[in-house]
Amino acid sequence: MAAALTRFVDAGADTVEGVVGDANPVRAIDDVLIENPHDEIILSTLPPGVSRWLRLDLPRRVEQRFALPITTVVSERQLAT
Repeated sequence: MAAALTRFVDAGADTVEGVVGDANPVRAIDDVLIENPHDEIILSTLPPGVSRWLRLDLPRRVEQRFALPITTVVSERQLAT
């Protein structure tokens, strides 16, 4: 997680935070937002076909639940070498 947070800062983010939360991603987001308001939600998922979150349409569910901009980052599948 530390490496990912560093990349956000290197990309120009002013303030970044990483939290390990509830196994249910919607509840985890809700828990974080109750404690501290944020400007945006960034979802990071595995690629389509692998990501359970994409199969469950999590980005749309989060967008409907929270009145914040949502950015979904989908990792690229890498072949094993």
